[in-house]
Amino acid sequence: MNQYISSILKAFGLKAKQISKPPDAMLAQVYLVDDRFILRSRPFKPTTLKRFVSECELCENVTELTGFRFPKYLRSSSGTRYVIEGINFWTLHKLIPGRPLGSWFKLHRIDPSVNCEVMNILHRLHITTTGCFNEKIVDRTHLIESVRSALIEASVFLSENALERLKIAFDRVKKYCESYPPEVGCFVHGDFHHGNILGHNGRIIGFIDLDWCRVSSPYEDLAFTLMMLLRDYKNWSLNFRWAVYHEMLSFYDFKEDTMLLNDHILLYALFDCAVFKRSQFVNAKAFFEYQKRFLEAACNAMTIGGF
Repeated sequence: MNQYISSILKAFGLKAKQISKPPDAMLAQVYLVDDRFILRSRPFKPTTLKRFVSECELCENVTELTGFRFPKYLRSSSGTRYVIEGINFWTLHKLIPGRPLGSWFKLHRIDPSVNCEVMNILHRLHITTTGCFNEKIVDRTHLIESVRSALIEASVFLSENALERLKIAFDRVKKYCESYPPEVGCFVHGDFHHGNILGHNGRIIGFIDLDWCRVSSPYEDLAFTLMMLLRDYKNWSLNFRWAVYHEMLSFYDFKEDTMLLNDHILLYALFDCAVFKRSQFVNAKAFFEYQKRFLEAACNAMTIGGF
C-alpha cells in the first residue's frame, strides 16, 4: 500500500520518509505524511470535480467571514489541486495545527463542556454565514438526493411503521428545501462532528473533511450533528436520549420548528444506514445493525405530530 501511496505523493512532487494512518480514521482513505501533510482520497464520481471546485471557493469565503481554517490544497506536478487515480480522487494539504476533538464512534467519552463548545461553534458558523452567499449557489437538493435511494432500499430491513414515518419526513423536508427563502442559506459543513473539528491551544481553530460542504439550510448540519450525538456507542442502547437532545439544542440556542428538525434527523439516520451498509471497515456490520435499530427507535420516538 505504501508503494501505491508513494506514487500518488510523487504526482504531487513529494517524496515521503514516513507514511501513517491517523488515529480513528475508519471511513476515509487518509494518510499522515512526514507529520506535515495530509493525503486523502474521496470517490471519483461525475460530480466530484465540480463539487471540489465549489468546496475550495466556499471554504475561502468562509475563512474570510469567520476566521476559521480549512484545508488549502496543494497543486500536483500537472498544476491541478488533485490527482485522479482510477476511482479515487486524491488531495494533499499541509497539516493544520491542532487535533480533532474526538472521533465519531467515541463521542460517549467526550466531556460535556466540549459538546457545549461544539454546538456553540456550529451556531456561530451558521449565524455568521447566513445570507452571505448568492442565491444561485444555495443547494436545495443535496440531502433529498442523498437519501432518495436509501429510502427505497430500507424497505428490506425497516418496519412498515418506520418506513411510513420516513416517507412523511422525506416529503416534508423536500417541500421545505424547495421553498425556504434563499437568505436562509448558510455554510453547511455536511459532516460536522468532533472528528472533523480541530482544537489548538484550548480553542477551536478549523475544520477538515469538507467533501459535503455547501450553502444550504442550517437544519442540515444541526440534524446531522444531533443524530451523531444521540447514538449510544457506550452501551449500544436504543432508548431515545431526549435529555441529550434538549441539552444539545440549548447549547445551539435552537428556537425553531422541532418537527422539521426531527424530520431531518430521521433522514440522516437513514443516510448513515446506507453508509454503514456499504462500508468495509472492521465491525461495519455491527454498526449497520445498530444503526437500523437506532433508526427504528428514533422513528417511534419522533411521532408524526412532532416529537
